[in-house]
Amino acid sequence: MKTKSSVSLFASTNWILMMGIVSGLIAAQWKHEALPLAAIVTILVLTVFKARLIILDFMHLRGERPGLAAALLAWPVFFTVAILAKSLAAGLLDTL
Repeated sequence: MKTKSSVSLFASTNWILMMGIVSGLIAAQWKHEALPLAAIVTILVLTVFKARLIILDFMHLRGERPGLAAALLAWPVFFTVAILAKSLAAGLLDTL
């Protein structure tokens, strides 16, 4: 492994861990209550960023196979949109 790539992986690992800790801290603020929409959106955005770093750096797809990287990133984005739609629908039903 080249020194440059190991430094890049170390930096990516730090970012992934930091985003995971921040997501956990945000979710822990509301213990047994429903999360506000802003907290859900923040956690979902951090999740997509983490998935992007994992796909590009740990699967070594940065600059090599952009089609495969885009296809792999489409899965977390799809589930993020689905979760957000479900949260919005549940919020709208609660207000009725």
